[in-house]
Amino acid sequence: IGLIVLAAVFDALDGRTARRFKTSSAFGAALDSLSDLVVFGVVPALCLYLWALQDSGNLAWWATLFYAVAIALRLARFDSELRDPPEQSKNYFTGVPAPAAGFLVLVPICVDLEFGITWAREATYVSVWLVMIGALAVSALPTFAGKRLKLPVGTVLPVLAAGSVLIAGAFVQPWLTYLVLAGSYVISLPIAVIRFYRSVPSA
Repeated sequence: IGLIVLAAVFDALDGRTARRFKTSSAFGAALDSLSDLVVFGVVPALCLYLWALQDSGNLAWWATLFYAVAIALRLARFDSELRDPPEQSKNYFTGVPAPAAGFLVLVPICVDLEFGITWAREATYVSVWLVMIGALAVSALPTFAGKRLKLPVGTVLPVLAAGSVLIAGAFVQPWLTYLVLAGSYVISLPIAVIRFYRSVPSA
């Protein structure tokens, strides 16, 4: 889980770094998508399968496969999207992005590790969770991209303080911090939908 979180951090930095140094290329974009498929699609799915589903029959395996294929389709759609989208769409992704999906899909493991809740490991719940997160990834749901996010000057210190608290929490209470971040992202989904449709010009 720690390595997948670390991969998500690097995934957020690699594109920006390539653009900053003017080294971006079609090959790099394709390699990035392949890496995302493995790290955020295949690895989390196999983690959940080996953790809770490997003795649960074909339906559990199909749920695992569904999530991995959904991430592949989500990345294929991302690569094929228009490079010059409408202005109101530039702040949003279509569907839950692969790193966020990989982050969310591991929540049952963190719930079990933090609270010891036995039903979090039940094959039925884990299979439904895999399918639900995979469906969100391939959905048309607008989600915050954060690429053009600019913080007002007055919010810099509070944001830095919150970041420091999260870093401290990652060392002191890693699983609880993980769940707080996952919960915050889930809360942002309906907010993103509302803001997106408010920004769309009326016909």
